[in-house]
Amino acid sequence: MEHHRSALKTFYAMLVKLDIVTKSPAEALPKLKKNGPSTVMPVSKATVFKLLNIVDRSAWMENRNYLILSLLWALGLRVSELTRLVIGSFESGHGPKIGLLRVKGKNKKQRALFVVDRLYDNLMAYLAHPKTLKFKKDPMFPVKSGKAISTDRVQRKLRQYCKKAGITERITPHVLRHSFATEMYHAKVPLYAIQAMMGHSNTAETAIYIKVNDSFKQEALNQLVINGRPSWG
Repeated sequence: MEHHRSALKTFYAMLVKLDIVTKSPAEALPKLKKNGPSTVMPVSKATVFKLLNIVDRSAWMENRNYLILSLLWALGLRVSELTRLVIGSFESGHGPKIGLLRVKGKNKKQRALFVVDRLYDNLMAYLAHPKTLKFKKDPMFPVKSGKAISTDRVQRKLRQYCKKAGITERITPHVLRHSFATEMYHAKVPLYAIQAMMGHSNTAETAIYIKVNDSFKQEALNQLVINGRPSWG
């Protein structure tokens, strides 16, 4: 939208210069506040666990919601990618407690993500439940009508669980995606690998999603040694 504003100003400035109009109406357009990924702050692993633990998984629908939150955080999915998942998106049998989730990202790009250990067990149990749809083209996370859950409903459910858990930090599906990237970076996963998992076109885009605290920055500085001395000493 900011690019459109700039283009309109340039266009009408040309019309004024050519004496086609006397005054540019685009001058009245205000500058837009930029809210990019850099304004999003990730939440800690402890906060995410607090969020997940508040979900009562005894009912099928609540278990569905638990899996939705788990996949958003543990795999760094975009909420639109999650709502597009179908039963056939998941493949088991890639090793002991190892499955493969095929995700359709932006611009129809596809990527495959490994689902392992406890997340694998939880997803397998959910898919085996009698209320979960069974055909490959069925939505993985449906509502009562059988249609895929909407992004708005996912966001609304997330807000409800945060309120129930007493979490005051701002948590959205996008915040969970940032949290995934930051957790991976803290776990020393290479940036190019995080890029592939998140479906980014380049590492520069991925780097925007990673936020580290001061202690982690200091740890990184401690590892930089020049002529036998720490680089910051």
